[in-house]
Amino acid sequence: MKKNENKKEKEVKKINETKEFTQNNSKEKEKPDIVLIILYIILFIILAFMIFTKIKNRNLLRNDDKLAVELHEYFNASNLEDCGGLFNYDSKKVTYDDIENSSKVCIAYHKSDLKNAEKLTYKAKEIDSTCNVDGLIFKTDEGSKTCQVTKIKREVIDNTYKKIFNKDIEDNETFKYDGYHVCYLKDDNYYCGLSEYYTIRLGREISVYRSVDKVTKIEDTITIYDYFAKVLDDKECYKDYVNLNINSICNENLVAGSLKYNFLKKYGIRYKHIYKKSADGTYYWVSSEPIYDPNDPQKYQTEEE
Repeated sequence: MKKNENKKEKEVKKINETKEFTQNNSKEKEKPDIVLIILYIILFIILAFMIFTKIKNRNLLRNDDKLAVELHEYFNASNLEDCGGLFNYDSKKVTYDDIENSSKVCIAYHKSDLKNAEKLTYKAKEIDSTCNVDGLIFKTDEGSKTCQVTKIKREVIDNTYKKIFNKDIEDNETFKYDGYHVCYLKDDNYYCGLSEYYTIRLGREISVYRSVDKVTKIEDTITIYDYFAKVLDDKECYKDYVNLNINSICNENLVAGSLKYNFLKKYGIRYKHIYKKSADGTYYWVSSEPIYDPNDPQKYQTEEE
């Protein structure tokens, strides 16, 4: 009897051990499944983040994109005083019709490739006088009897004008491209030289700061967002180039030396510049306007995509 009980106990023990082994083995099998699930979840999160980032940035161009840089520099003449300066930075929205014709032609001159322009020299009768070139009057170089004149084919400047504004030039017979030089249109050529009447600029030192925030490209429209500040004599900060609208919050935090991107982002005026694609595939300027003023956050929209 005792023998049978011991045998039975052994059988029960063996069954329990078998069950325990089966359960432990089952748990071991479950562990890899849990790890695999966690890996799948992590992979899904990474993939979702990549897709979200791609969707979010699908319309963004690099700030240093060649086309973006070219468009941003449309109105930046070699000397900011020329052509009326950065007249697209105003306290209001600026479009083609808001700009003087002479300034628009002046900009086209500065952005044209003039390497094939013809250099001409004319003689005057007296030192420090004028030369009459087929009815066009130019001043001689200082202390000489010669007038240096550049002859430029009309189509060169006309084509640049068309590229920037997507329009043909209006009233382009005469324009000044700086305070000293004038261009006359005659027989489909521009003749440019020293003007008989010139402008001497006496004034304060102007520093202009522009930093691109981002560039978007949606279908046939490119929009450049940037921050702007105009500083006079390193002492006074202004909201736009055209007017003397004080940027008080910029003034309060003005530092010596050049203004950096982070400073402009915090205290500068945010502008939006829109460019459209023309029939020939190039982009022309449509408008510029301020969209955020840190002095008055409610005055403009803070963003418009």
